[in-house]
Amino acid sequence: MARIDESGAAGGPPAKAAAKKTRSARRRGAAPTSAAAPADFAAADALVPETRTARPVARLDFVFGRDATAGPDGGSVATDISCVTLAGRTIFCSCDEAATVERLVLDEAGRVAGDHARFHLGEIFDLPGGPHGEMDIEGLAVADGYLWICGSQALKRRKLKSDAAEAGLDPLGAVRWDENRAFLGRVPLRDLGDGLFEPVALDEGENTGEMPPRRAAMLRMRPSRKAKRSRLRRLLSRDPLIRPFRRLAAKENGIDVEGLAVEGDTVLLGLRGPVVGGHAMIARLRVTETKPGRLKLRRLPDGRRLALHGLDLDGQGVRDLWWQDGRLVVLSGPATDLEALQAAWLVEPFDADKPFYGGADRRAILHLPVVNGADHAEGIALLRLADGHRLLVVYDSPHPDRLSLADNRLSCDAFAHE
Repeated sequence: MARIDESGAAGGPPAKAAAKKTRSARRRGAAPTSAAAPADFAAADALVPETRTARPVARLDFVFGRDATAGPDGGSVATDISCVTLAGRTIFCSCDEAATVERLVLDEAGRVAGDHARFHLGEIFDLPGGPHGEMDIEGLAVADGYLWICGSQALKRRKLKSDAAEAGLDPLGAVRWDENRAFLGRVPLRDLGDGLFEPVALDEGENTGEMPPRRAAMLRMRPSRKAKRSRLRRLLSRDPLIRPFRRLAAKENGIDVEGLAVEGDTVLLGLRGPVVGGHAMIARLRVTETKPGRLKLRRLPDGRRLALHGLDLDGQGVRDLWWQDGRLVVLSGPATDLEALQAAWLVEPFDADKPFYGGADRRAILHLPVVNGADHAEGIALLRLADGHRLLVVYDSPHPDRLSLADNRLSCDAFAHE
């Protein structure tokens, strides 16, 4: 190895002597001395590019109503936010254990989002798993006056309960499919003025007859009565790269959609898993409304109905997407339940004809702090404030210092953005 500096931090006599002393100690079974540590760390620091954890410039508080509960234990959605998107001053978010979308309104200072309202998707769509069945909503996006919603399309493994000592490990062998997770659809956003929007099943506008009414619509969730999997999941499973992972559960590198972005009739699905050969995957679809209430997957120019794009995200999977004017922001994190690095990446421009984005095609714009057991970054969106743009990041399993369950308040992070 080449010399790093005059002190011999790497390759010089002091470093070689320290390394020799350490190897000798290991052969004798003794603990190595600390003499080698400064030289080894100096070499590593010199060879590895510096990575700095971003610090938020502000916090944004989400204040939910008392009815904002989810899951079998009826806990607050503030503890389990899985995705976020914005339209004007309106913030939409969701919880992966519910079948609802939560709406909040940002105040003029850009510090508090309140005026909470809850919208039950089971009142708009006929969900095969029932109107209140878990949808595992992991993707939200706003495009052309619609709010798009996507379930994870993921299998899930049964968890061990507190009495695992009696039941043993047998419950872990059960991997099941919840039908509501197959959802991909959109609802019109009614413009209430002053940056406020609300999702509706039908928006007739001013009813002048010049424009057709806009309706909620979804992709058919079952290709046939006998089918056990959704049309979209079957399409993903048939891809040669993804097929080997089709029987794996979420968070085990199985199929798991956790990002959604839409422009025109192009829909991007960011996959938390599988990560294939160390590369994250984004699935590109073309989706159009063929008749009232029904979306359909159209063929891409090459005849396929799904195309994959690979991204080098340092071995991480996709946690969320934000796409506008050719700029794609990708939130990344581990494909499994590991506590690991989290980051936001910029791909500019995102080109539908480019199948792979390597190290020179993307750059990290945020390295998020790793908090053991908490603050798992799940959603990202662009805040446009009077004093500039901010990247809003929301977290699942938030650290206790972000939560005030007394008033159902969650603090999210806003980072500076160019």
